[in-house]
Amino acid sequence: MAYFGLSAKNLEQKRALQAVANDKPFTFITGPAGCGKTLVVQAVGLDNVIETQKHRKMIYTRLQTQVGKDLGALPGDINEKTFPFIAPFMDNLEVLTSKPREVKKYFGEGDEDKQRIFFDPIQTMRGRSLMLTFLMGDEFQNVDVATMGAVATRINAGSKFVFIGNFAQIDTPSLRKPENNGLYQLLKGLYDREAYDYFDHINLREVQRDPVVEIVEDILRNHEMPPEFAELEARGNVYY
Repeated sequence: MAYFGLSAKNLEQKRALQAVANDKPFTFITGPAGCGKTLVVQAVGLDNVIETQKHRKMIYTRLQTQVGKDLGALPGDINEKTFPFIAPFMDNLEVLTSKPREVKKYFGEGDEDKQRIFFDPIQTMRGRSLMLTFLMGDEFQNVDVATMGAVATRINAGSKFVFIGNFAQIDTPSLRKPENNGLYQLLKGLYDREAYDYFDHINLREVQRDPVVEIVEDILRNHEMPPEFAELEARGNVYY
């Protein structure tokens, strides 16, 4: 089983690929840095819009949160302001294909009629109704409850929304409290209602980057991450 040339490296990734590819409206992929969360989701999304055309379009979105000191307002139009925040998508594109330019033609550069891949700021989601859309929500551990509600309720017929998050890397201090964190609240609420027909949750644990990343993550998780987040993540370790 491969999606856009990507095959699973372990059982966790295999289950993640299956969950992202199924027809349930929501899939949640959690876990530490370097375990392949974004790569797995992106591979299925690209396969769905380019190869099988299961979905009409793919949207990559994330909150434009800056790490460390805020750089302030970025120059340029909305596309130029958004570009720095889609770097993870572009990095993964280099991994997934030896011909990234073949994929970039679906960005609509020079020909909007061919556009199937969109990079939409999360701030523009309010009021939309997304049909036959594969939405890839990255870094959603940084989203508050109101924002999560605004995004999750955009889903319409034939769409798939995948939310990706690492609870150990929450950049906004207030969102480190479970009651304020949108990703936590939506995922926990779906578990509490036993709404398994509508969602899957896979928690990836095996780091695929340099082994030192796993050590760093372990240090930070033990120091920073509230137990409620760890307990919710662990529910995705049971593959049913």
